[in-house]
Amino acid sequence: MSSMIQIIAGVAIVFFLPGYTLIGVLFPRRGELDPEYDVVYRVALGMGLSIVISIVVGFALNAISTEEQGYVSAGPLWMALGSVTALFFAGGWLRGAYPWLGAIHPALYRNPPPRAVGGTVLPGHSDERRVSKLVMEREYWAGELKRCADRMEHSGDSKKEFYRKRVDSAKQTIEAINAELDKLTTGVSRGASEKKTTR
Repeated sequence: MSSMIQIIAGVAIVFFLPGYTLIGVLFPRRGELDPEYDVVYRVALGMGLSIVISIVVGFALNAISTEEQGYVSAGPLWMALGSVTALFFAGGWLRGAYPWLGAIHPALYRNPPPRAVGGTVLPGHSDERRVSKLVMEREYWAGELKRCADRMEHSGDSKKEFYRKRVDSAKQTIEAINAELDKLTTGVSRGASEKKTTR
């Protein structure tokens, strides 16, 4: 039984946790990678980044090893990867990637950074496609707002503050999305009218 736990922990620390916590540092807001498949993106990128981080940490330990052959044992590797994961987790928490920690204690709750209004459109992505993604993201946050508001009403005093903060964060995100949608839809309608006039 203990060997099975060690195998599971080893696979998690090498192939998943370091990269997943790094994604939390880089993209702390839910729905930031993709409004519909955000979790899938996080897991896939986390696994890929974890392999890269494990290789880099292994090379670094090998370079500073005092052994002539430079072999790294499991103990230092576990310690190094655990430290990197803890560092990334702390960074993600500071950036508000883990709002669920507020359910443990309200002092642990941190809002993710506010959504930037007027983001750039990537090459090959039209304004119409960005509008549809923003609408999907707004629907997600509207559902999150309703869910947290319902739970806030039926929670005790300790968790009421946690859900109140999540409600405020969801409202701010929806307002930022609406502002960006207003800007984009004005540009889209202006572009459509210009096309009609040129015809």
